[in-house]
Amino acid sequence: MPTAQTLPRLQEWRAQAYAWLMAPRDIAALAVFRMLIGGLMCVGALRFMHNGWIERMYVEPDFHFKFWGFEWVVVPPAPGLYALYWGIAATAFLVAIGAFYRVSIVAFWCLFTYAELMDVTTYLNHYYFISLIAFILCFLSPHRAWSVDAWRRPALRSDTLPAWQSYWLRFQVGLLYFYAGWAKFETDWLLHAQPLNLWLPPLSGLPLLGPFLEYTAVHFAFSWFAFVFDTTIIAFMLIRRTRPWAFLVILVFHFFTHLFFNIGLFPFIMVFSVLIFFEPNWPRRWLRRFHNRKEATSTAGHTPAALIGRKPWPLRHTLAAWGIASFCLFQFVMPLRHWLYPGTVLWHEQGMRFSWRVMLREKSGTLQYRVVHGPERKTVLISPNSYLTEDQYREMAGQPDMILQLAHHIRDEFLSKGLGPVEVYADSKVSLNGRKAHPMIRPGANLAEVQNTLAIADWITPAPSEAPPLQKPLRLMVQR
Repeated sequence: MPTAQTLPRLQEWRAQAYAWLMAPRDIAALAVFRMLIGGLMCVGALRFMHNGWIERMYVEPDFHFKFWGFEWVVVPPAPGLYALYWGIAATAFLVAIGAFYRVSIVAFWCLFTYAELMDVTTYLNHYYFISLIAFILCFLSPHRAWSVDAWRRPALRSDTLPAWQSYWLRFQVGLLYFYAGWAKFETDWLLHAQPLNLWLPPLSGLPLLGPFLEYTAVHFAFSWFAFVFDTTIIAFMLIRRTRPWAFLVILVFHFFTHLFFNIGLFPFIMVFSVLIFFEPNWPRRWLRRFHNRKEATSTAGHTPAALIGRKPWPLRHTLAAWGIASFCLFQFVMPLRHWLYPGTVLWHEQGMRFSWRVMLREKSGTLQYRVVHGPERKTVLISPNSYLTEDQYREMAGQPDMILQLAHHIRDEFLSKGLGPVEVYADSKVSLNGRKAHPMIRPGANLAEVQNTLAIADWITPAPSEAPPLQKPLRLMVQR
């Protein structure tokens, strides 16, 4: 039963929470974050075009895999694709310099997210992360300092921003590390060092470190280190005394991920992102160190005079707080959805995307469709290579929902030619983390009749039960 003191105490907590969230923090860290992410995305879009990836990923394929719920996203013709990526580069550049920021960041988020939704084949966790960060930046104001907007409009300038703007970004970055770490809490990663046991030996030709990458003890050490790193590093970044050392570990960790796996912009994105865990005025301190300038006002930890005595939580702020809290709750729950499905997500992939399960599985397989059509029930064998590029086939062979999508495409093609009724079966064999290849799709499942939904996919076979084998170092013995 609530007591007479309960209501005043709740009001006091609400007031304290409001003061904590609205306390001014130096804008410098967020302004630099805006420059780094905007600049990196601009370079990334230019690099995408320069390397010919528009043709390879979008122009050359005749068929594109759709994200569930986003089937309406279409791949435009080549001129439209280049316009899209030039738009991403231009808006990212404007975000970096803080010009027409509010319009630029909204346009960047729309264009970038559209590009990432065009084909499942190109899905990467760090692209999804950038979409989320860009969405959050739509509601923040890092352009009020060190920007073209602040130069053009002096009234816009500010040395501080409310603390919640940093906290929101920190939450999203921390959530990525949290789930990336706990996703490694499973037997393949910790007890069998897979898939690092498969990925590292081919890198034995690297100078200095290369010869050590053949040893299974190194694979286990890296697996356990990555698990501990992901699950704890944000906690160390939150503690002032451990923060510099934690950041040094982050630099080393992402240097090796860049060296070993060539995963594009991912290491840079993650290094830039953790900078928001430093004190909000860290860029000014660095500038003062190099230019002997007076440090700007640091208001970290102080309650602004404007907040003292003001009634907390006006309606506009209350609605905004509920909106942000709902976003954060959704982001927290979303990666957990794979628990709704029986079996391991590494095999059936239901709940795999948008859940920060980074680099946890190595899949390879073979696939052939068996189409039974017409009143005479003629059987035709079809190779996916007839429809897909090598990149698409490599991604699709181990992902059941993509196998289903192509089956539907084949069904529709036969029907359009008047060759119905059509039944489509998939003869697939997939190896997960070095295991012996097993059928992934039930041989008797007519995929032409299976709907692509979020329900439990009973047309996918259970995951193989045996443990993945451990690859031993290969040694060539030369007898004299």
